[in-house]
Amino acid sequence: MFDAKTLLTVGQNSIMRKVVQRSDTAASYSKDLNRFLSTTAVIDMAIRASMETIDKYLPDNFISIGFDMKFTHTAATSLGMTVTVKASIVAIEGHEIDLHIDVWDEQGEIGYGTHKRSIVSKQHLYDHADRRTRFLANQRIEESKQG
Repeated sequence: MFDAKTLLTVGQNSIMRKVVQRSDTAASYSKDLNRFLSTTAVIDMAIRASMETIDKYLPDNFISIGFDMKFTHTAATSLGMTVTVKASIVAIEGHEIDLHIDVWDEQGEIGYGTHKRSIVSKQHLYDHADRRTRFLANQRIEESKQG
């Protein structure tokens, strides 16, 4: 493993902007919310901005994965408005990166939060996922033998 502080710095950030489309609304949760930006769409943007802040600076065989998100959605944003998300690195401890998330539209703040990501080897991630998948497959085989 490498020292993340040699590739990343506190204060480093990325900004994403998006005009709110029908697919970004909370319509799937309630027809009464079909004209408002959903919290899940904001969190998706926050994760993407966080990855943009980190991953392009990592060696090819590494990636960041999220493991914690805390977000407060403070105001509604309507269809057609532009939402902006800024993800900023606030701490680097070993392979863990803490980011602060700020979100706003044309009228001001609409949310804020924190996101934690861990830098991992892609191969380690794939190997771990394969072990979990094999376990599940073996469990299903055993269950089918019993049933």
